[in-house]
Amino acid sequence: MLIIKYQEDCQDIKSRVYRETLEFIARNSMNVTVHKFKDNQCLLEVIHKHDFSSVVTTHEISFQTSILLKGLNLVQIVIGKNSKSEDVADIIIDPLIPKSEKFFVGSKYLLPSVAKNIPIESIAKLMKMNFTLLQDEINYNEAETDLLDIVNICQKREWDSNFFGVNVGYISCLRLTPNIEKYIKKFVRKEKIDLLEYLCNCHDKESVSIAEINNYSFVDIRITFEQTLNNKMIIEESNEFSFRKGEEKDIEKLREIAKGIYKYSRYCYDTNFDRDKVFEFYSGWVEKAILGQFDDYAYILCHNDEPVGFCTITEHSFDAARIGLVGIASNYTGNRLAQYLLNMSMLQLQQKGIKYMDVVTQGRNYAAQRLYQKCGFVTKMTELWYHKWFR
Repeated sequence: MLIIKYQEDCQDIKSRVYRETLEFIARNSMNVTVHKFKDNQCLLEVIHKHDFSSVVTTHEISFQTSILLKGLNLVQIVIGKNSKSEDVADIIIDPLIPKSEKFFVGSKYLLPSVAKNIPIESIAKLMKMNFTLLQDEINYNEAETDLLDIVNICQKREWDSNFFGVNVGYISCLRLTPNIEKYIKKFVRKEKIDLLEYLCNCHDKESVSIAEINNYSFVDIRITFEQTLNNKMIIEESNEFSFRKGEEKDIEKLREIAKGIYKYSRYCYDTNFDRDKVFEFYSGWVEKAILGQFDDYAYILCHNDEPVGFCTITEHSFDAARIGLVGIASNYTGNRLAQYLLNMSMLQLQQKGIKYMDVVTQGRNYAAQRLYQKCGFVTKMTELWYHKWFR
C-alpha cells in the first residue's frame, strides 16, 4: 500500500480531519510506504520501484494525479470527497458528509482520536449536526476497524476457513470496480481462495453490475434493524417463564435449540455448504456466547428452569449493543415468547445504560423481521450477499 501525503500546511477543519484519518491508516496498516508528494514524476519513480496494488491519499490529490494512478491499475482510495476525482477514484471515504449511496460517509467513519484532537463542536457545526448526537455516534461507531477493513480491500477469514474446510476470503472494502476486481484476483491466487464472500451496498449500481459480470452468485439479503432505547420500558413479567443470563450448564440444551432453526441463512441457501456443518456453526455460536468467546453473553428464557429460548448479545461500547442470534425451541414457537424474550433482553440492557441497539437478519426471514418490528426496531440498512466459488 502506498500512502501519499501532501506537504502544504492546512488549518481548516476538513483538511485536518482528512489528514488525521490518513495518519491513522498509515500507522495501523502493514506493508505501507509513505510518499510525500512533490510532483507526478517523483511519484512515478516511487511506484516503479515497488509493486504497489493500492494507494491511499486525501482530497488534495489533483485530477491529473488521479488519472495517472487509474491508468496504472492501482486501487485508489481517497479520504475526503473531491469533486474533480470522485468519478476516477475507486473508493472515497468522507466522515464529514452525512449521506451518499456510493461513498463511505458520515460519523460512522469519524475516528474517536480525531474528535479528541479537533474540537468536536467545530466538526458538528461543519456537519450541521447536534453536538451531543455526534458525540454519541462517535462513541458508538467502529471507525477504527471499519477504516482498516476498507483500505485492506480483502482478507482471508481464518476461522471460517478452518471450520468449513475451505479457504474463505472476504471483500472487506464493500465495493467493486475494475481495479478492485483485478486486486481481488491477485489475492485469490496468492491465498488459494476457494470461496469469496462479498457484502454489497444495494444502492451501489456499479458494484452490483461488476459482481454479476464476474459471476458472483447472489445468496442473501442482509437487513440491519436499529432502535434507540429512549423511553423507560415497562414489561409485565411472566409467572410461567423465567428469564436470566445463560450459564455453562445450559449449553447442551441451547445447542439443541439452535440446531436447524437458521434455515434462511446464506449458508443454507448456498448448496456448496454441508448442511450439518451449517447447523453446527449456529450451535457453536450460541455456545461461544454463553462462554463469552464470540458474543459477550446470552439471555435465556426458561420453562421449569429448562431453557426454551436465547438471545445473544455483544456490547459495542458503554451505551450500544448488538443482538446476535435469537431462537425459540420449536415446540414453544407461536406463543409470542420470542417477543417477550427480546423485550426482556432490551429491558435488562436499558437498565445497564444501553441506549442504542441493532440486529441483523435475512431478507427471506419474514418472521424475524416482523418480530423486530413489533419490538420497535426500524430498518437501518439493506445489503446484498454474494458468494463466488473457485473449485
